[in-house]
Amino acid sequence: MKMMILGSGTSHGVPVIACDCKVCTSVDSRDKRMRASALVQSADASIVIDTGPEFRMQALRFKIKSLDSVLVTHSHADHLNGLDDVRIFSHTKSVDPSNPDAKETEGKGLPVYANAWTIRDTKNRFDYIFMPVKEGGGKPKILLEDTASFSAENPIRTKSICAIPVPIMHGHLECNGYLLYEDAPLQKRKSIAYLTDCSYIPEETFGIIAKNAGTLEHLVIDGLREKPHSTHFSFEQALEAANILAPRHTWLTHITHNKSHTEIQQYICSVLKKFPALAAIVKSGGSVEPAYDGLELSCP
Repeated sequence: MKMMILGSGTSHGVPVIACDCKVCTSVDSRDKRMRASALVQSADASIVIDTGPEFRMQALRFKIKSLDSVLVTHSHADHLNGLDDVRIFSHTKSVDPSNPDAKETEGKGLPVYANAWTIRDTKNRFDYIFMPVKEGGGKPKILLEDTASFSAENPIRTKSICAIPVPIMHGHLECNGYLLYEDAPLQKRKSIAYLTDCSYIPEETFGIIAKNAGTLEHLVIDGLREKPHSTHFSFEQALEAANILAPRHTWLTHITHNKSHTEIQQYICSVLKKFPALAAIVKSGGSVEPAYDGLELSCP
């Protein structure tokens, strides 16, 4: 299993519209941050986490050729508003695979997993998707699935990839994080935790990850900026959570334009001694770094 970071930026993206700061005008490709999203793939499966407003551009840039399901963290515009662009993939999920002669409308559509309030918002924002029409095919066909039905004992299964939804708090809103792994016994399991848009991680979530991760190869975690924020982890708050989870590799995402990629790397080095578990992991060959668009993470 591997993950590609499709976007590592906060809600306004980087560069920010009408901003001439040194990060927004940087020529370093790692400072170009589309809205936060990730692609998870195995030999037989392809999953996108969040479809923000740049999903079409991300799919073209990173040559996404197939999609088997979508995992949504929450319904804020920077994570959901590109949902219509899954239509090209939803068409392949609209035919009943057991009946080669079936019409396109007979299949269930592309599975999209989200919590209850995100499903509600999706039905409101994209109401036309769910209205019956007599002609035309200019909309996706999706199957909304409530993540409340899934757990560590009953993970979301997309062919060989399993995903456990875990609660994280984004201000007062409960969002979904996801623990992902290829189906394997726990002792052989290597996993990736994707925890974007959070300002607090419940003890329950730490416990679920610790119990079910096997070897936590990668943690992709919200790290907005150096200064505190009411609905996002600061860099140090993200590192505090990572110090508890102790992944082999930690990657900050959902980053704003206050610091360049290089400056964030330097900042992490300057504070790493505050986090002994992470410092020990780095000393033994692990890493703690900012993510960037196009970053590829593997579970060897």
